[in-house]
Amino acid sequence: MRRSTALMVSALLLLALAFTTAVPHDERSEEVETRRMFRDWMARFDKTYSSIDEEEHRYAVFKENLHAAAGVHLGLNVFGDLTHEELRVLHTGCTHGDGGYKYSLLYWINVLLLGSPSGHRC
Repeated sequence: MRRSTALMVSALLLLALAFTTAVPHDERSEEVETRRMFRDWMARFDKTYSSIDEEEHRYAVFKENLHAAAGVHLGLNVFGDLTHEELRVLHTGCTHGDGGYKYSLLYWINVLLLGSPSGHRC
């Protein structure tokens, strides 16, 4: 009886060991892979940053966008390191500050070429 119990415990330990080595989900290796993907993405789109702080900020945005893209069939492009706000300003030319909305020349060109719904705000 003691022998069969010892064999059962040994088998369970081996099974647990096999399971933990078969499914390695190491956060550190995931971070290394994400950093590699960011570096590859930077090279592909010829991205450089003015400081380490800016690069770290862009990496954090990249990771958020990467995780958002993981749930759908999207890819990362040259805008992969921009926030939603930065994309909106870049493509509409419209910003919102303390003094209200500010419209750049790009905004007015868009209005002239594409039209704008009445009462449209950025």
